[in-house]
Amino acid sequence: MEPNTDPTSRVSRRRLADDLWELVKVPSPTCNERQAALRFAEMLRCCGADVEVDETFPESPNVIGRLRGVRPGRTLQLAGHIDHVDLPHPPPRRDEQTISGRGAADMKSGLAGILEIVRLLHDSGDFAGELLVTVFGRHEAPRGDFRGLSALLDRGVQGDAAIVCEGPDEAVVVMALGMGIWNITLRREGQVCHEMTGTEKGWGLIRALGDVLARLEAKNAALVGTAADYPLLPPESVFVGQVHYGDCYNRVPASAALQGTRRWHPGTTYEQIQTQFAGWLSEVDLPPGITLENDWIFVGDAYEIDPAGQIVQSMLRAWRDVADLELSVSGHGSINDTCRLVARGKVPAVPCGFDTQTGHADYEFVRLERMQRACRVALAATIDYLGAYPKTSIGGPGAPG
Repeated sequence: MEPNTDPTSRVSRRRLADDLWELVKVPSPTCNERQAALRFAEMLRCCGADVEVDETFPESPNVIGRLRGVRPGRTLQLAGHIDHVDLPHPPPRRDEQTISGRGAADMKSGLAGILEIVRLLHDSGDFAGELLVTVFGRHEAPRGDFRGLSALLDRGVQGDAAIVCEGPDEAVVVMALGMGIWNITLRREGQVCHEMTGTEKGWGLIRALGDVLARLEAKNAALVGTAADYPLLPPESVFVGQVHYGDCYNRVPASAALQGTRRWHPGTTYEQIQTQFAGWLSEVDLPPGITLENDWIFVGDAYEIDPAGQIVQSMLRAWRDVADLELSVSGHGSINDTCRLVARGKVPAVPCGFDTQTGHADYEFVRLERMQRACRVALAATIDYLGAYPKTSIGGPGAPG
């Protein structure tokens, strides 16, 4: 690459669009990502990386790519999941401004960005250390169990720092909430029956259901006071997403079910959250003959990293130099794989969203202009962290498409 040029200006909107289009055409519902992972591995190899396909989970193989620099240095990990939620979506479409399809925003746009970064660093050859790419499935809750990324971390496949190519745009996140999904089942004595033959009519079950909802509502209101503990984050919360009672207008059900989330701040463990929640439920005065069961699905730990760390400072400089944005560090309320890299792998990691706002929506789409900008920012942060092009400014706004 010629000296005294802005390397991020070489990020090509056309290549990003073509790569995203290839990826979005291959369905990859959670726990069934094999074909998409193998396609990504082939594309990554064509970009110049040494590629390994880890078959620990044959239907959800991990893709590991390595691009080594010309001198010793740090290892930066670019990470992302290849699975998408298994929900109906119109067939993929593209035009000059957007690409749509299930998984386009969450998060195949980020995976296309990883390919472009690898391609450009390979073509330049002038960087220190190593670029490590890890792409995995089994991410999307509740079916995903995160065992793909966990298997890589257990093998020690991780960087000195990481950029997770999904998450919020225009933010440098240094802390996030943890989250678990709780399930509550209430049961009454006896069988499902017609309303005219049920002596109790199910009112005890209904009262128990109402009492549980009232208790959770009160606890959520009390959690608003936690906002002062971590001003960069939303307050802790308990949320009810589903309530199921009965299946027909004249049948007395034998059970009722609720499901929702509990989100919490750093400094508290998942085990402590479960114990606290059990204490809340013990306060419910159940009517005679009604029992309560509670189980959980773990999603992700709360975390925080040092805002003065190198990867954070690289991201702040990248947003300033590429997008002309003087950002401050921030917190984030949602879960992505950053939490697993930080909590389990002890890797300082930051998210970098590639226009992810419509992830999980009925209609997912990516705006190519924002995708290109995100890729330029991620490339600039990569260059800054690895020490590539040390004498060169990493750019300014308005690079060509």
